[in-house]
Amino acid sequence: MFDSKMLTSFAIKSSLSKYSNMKIGGNATYLLAPQSVSDLSSIVKEAKTQNLEIVPVGGGSNILFGNVGNRVIILDAYLPKIFQVDKKVVTVSSNIKISSFIDKTMQHGLGGLEFISGIPAHIGGAIHMNAGAFEKCIFDYLLWVEYVNLKGEIIKIDYNDLEFGYRTTSLQDFIVRAAFKLDKKTKKQISADREDIISKRFKRHPYDYPSLGSTFKNPVGMFAGQLIEECGLKGLQIGDAQISEKHANFIINRGNASFSDVTKLIQIVQETVTKQKGIELELEIKVIN
Repeated sequence: MFDSKMLTSFAIKSSLSKYSNMKIGGNATYLLAPQSVSDLSSIVKEAKTQNLEIVPVGGGSNILFGNVGNRVIILDAYLPKIFQVDKKVVTVSSNIKISSFIDKTMQHGLGGLEFISGIPAHIGGAIHMNAGAFEKCIFDYLLWVEYVNLKGEIIKIDYNDLEFGYRTTSLQDFIVRAAFKLDKKTKKQISADREDIISKRFKRHPYDYPSLGSTFKNPVGMFAGQLIEECGLKGLQIGDAQISEKHANFIINRGNASFSDVTKLIQIVQETVTKQKGIELELEIKVIN
């Protein structure tokens, strides 16, 4: 059991559905919200002592919550927000939303990350999954990352010492800060580029229902959504979970979808695409169960 003082200070009495873009999730034994990096370090140390798994939750944009058991779910909402500019280098806390980050950098005539506009994630989550679109990724602009490791130590690591690939990085720890080197751009150009990206997303993606974004990673040289559609699965529905009729790589919650509804659809998609196309689709979202 966690120290009673920690639970009194940091525990949140709320359903995980509140912290997931999919609006799915039950109660967690340990749903904690530290208010400082020192608090975060103490929580991580205590979890390690008790051999409990830690799950960082930022914007909840790509996490599907099932039965989380005794995992320690850590929210970043109450950690201090940091935004500092030095010429073209921006240092930012991981809990700032992508949309807010782009708004703030635009005011300083700095841009470059407009390609991730419209992704409902926090900066930390975007780094964790090396978020990207339109042949660019967030690591193209990253300088360094500061994180709390599983021993509760605060570590700063240079971009060159990190491993990253398509929607993946070597970082499995709780990111607290990062620095980016951005491009000098006019506010008008940044605003135009951002609106263009958001417009393209709204045309292609189903924003009218809760979802976790792209469910599967695109296989090399292919598109997961196209493969799913070619297998005749577009629009397939189990309970209130449905493979979007607008974009087949999105699973949407039409009302009261359950964890089981979504995972059944995931299984059907993977099995069908493997059988018909000989391709194993890899999840882009994170499933906690």
